[in-house]
Amino acid sequence: MQVIRGLMVDDEERNQRRSMARLNTHFAKIGWHVQWETRTEPDEGQERIRQSDPPYDVVLIDLLFAREDLPDLPEPRGLELIAEAKERSERTYIIAVSSGDDSMPDLFDRARRCGAHHVFRRYEFTQGSLDNSPAAIVRAVRAHLLDNGTVRTIRVEADAEDPAVQSIVDEVGEPTLSQLYSRILEAEGTETAAMRLDYLAPGASGALVCSVAAHAPGSPVLRHVLKASRNGQALVHEAQQNARAAKVFPALLLIRQRPERPVGPVNGWYALGAPLPERATTLRDWLASGPPPRDVEDVMIKLFAEGLRSAHAENREVGPPLTGLLRFRPLRRRLVLQALAEYGPALVRPDGGGLADVRELTRELKSFLEEGRPLGVPLSELARPTATTYAHGDLHGGNVLICRGRYPTPVLIDTSAFGRLHWAADAARFGVDLLMRSVDAGVESMFFARFPVWRELAGCLGRRTAPPPAGPGTPGTAAALAALAWLTGNLHQFCPDAAEPERHWEWHVMLAEYLLRAACHPDVPAPKRALALVAAHDRLRDATRLLTP
Repeated sequence: MQVIRGLMVDDEERNQRRSMARLNTHFAKIGWHVQWETRTEPDEGQERIRQSDPPYDVVLIDLLFAREDLPDLPEPRGLELIAEAKERSERTYIIAVSSGDDSMPDLFDRARRCGAHHVFRRYEFTQGSLDNSPAAIVRAVRAHLLDNGTVRTIRVEADAEDPAVQSIVDEVGEPTLSQLYSRILEAEGTETAAMRLDYLAPGASGALVCSVAAHAPGSPVLRHVLKASRNGQALVHEAQQNARAAKVFPALLLIRQRPERPVGPVNGWYALGAPLPERATTLRDWLASGPPPRDVEDVMIKLFAEGLRSAHAENREVGPPLTGLLRFRPLRRRLVLQALAEYGPALVRPDGGGLADVRELTRELKSFLEEGRPLGVPLSELARPTATTYAHGDLHGGNVLICRGRYPTPVLIDTSAFGRLHWAADAARFGVDLLMRSVDAGVESMFFARFPVWRELAGCLGRRTAPPPAGPGTPGTAAALAALAWLTGNLHQFCPDAAEPERHWEWHVMLAEYLLRAACHPDVPAPKRALALVAAHDRLRDATRLLTP
């Protein structure tokens, strides 16, 4: 049973008994028990509000109290108590009641302005009242205390040793997570007593993404992707995009939002939920575990050849020239320029990038950022229309989940960037992410020792040739290279435009765009960010050679 604390301040004990009995009946129906304290004097009530630690969850305050010197002339001392309770805690639900007084026609409006959540005349406090019955008031108290996280209906369990999941718990709060997840389960017609929280992936725009497991009474374990954010409009947009993507992507490839709208707010937070297959993990984590090449190939086939291919091939349309699609926003340009200034000295060091100088690199990248085209290529060479198709829009190893079983299966999450994009957008974004985040992940990515190897791998990705053997390294790097080898060898199978020689330069340019995005990403280690600048320059040089033979 859920126990909450309440204070009732009314100078008539008979009113206290009646109010308490009526409210307790309906609190009991929802499984709640109120530990009431009562006071008849407003000064005593005010003192209790000030000293109570923690603050009361609910207070019921009579608005009018008789004066000692003029008993027939009541004064609105209850307004002082309401203001005190409001100041003491935003989470307290404040109820104001009075029979009213003809000399104070604005009494109830003043109570609301002071902070009362529910104001009613005493004679309205009956079962026949639609808005002011005991049952209606109890429902309002329950919703208020649940929404602000004072009361939780689900116990939150999380690994105390996992800093990623603990950061979510610390930032959002267990009561808020509990209530958000409770609302998601409510939409599915179920409930649970406990939820197990695990970190899944970072989300865009400050969103937090985790996996949740719940043991619902009489049901198998329920699993969900839970995405929490203070930006409710961003989650509304993502839910709408998810519905759009569901019309294009194969049903088994995309995880659908359930419910199809965000829940919240709870303490300023909103959340989206989606059923999560059993034993799912991100593609990045799966690759890091070192799966055999056969499984990697199988996942790539399911993701691209059997999954995204239909969306790419069947929705192809002629679009504007590629230069019309490449428009770097001012903030992106500033971030890339900042990265150039920050990593330029490291690129010319022998123990860094090993370049002779970075002046030409800087000049060509600045031109690309400003004009959206390789430096020195006439605009007449770039005027040909390109092809667009529907794409996930942010296809990386954190947005692809792998359902681990006898046959690992990929599914997609977070389609907030879904839309009609360049034909190479998904493949280029995915390939760059493999190089930046999965090849030599961990300690190796913190040093420049393998910088030449990474640069060669970026060249293989651009030229669509098989990367060299993994050599000595981690099983995770071997798995990432197997994924890169499949991508470069089979790009034309799921991106038909990749088979046209006159479009090869577009592949290099799209890689350059996503490499420059990686150069600005704070989660990418510094040596890899420096690599992204050099690799982007290399890809633009390759595009120039193809356009100006």
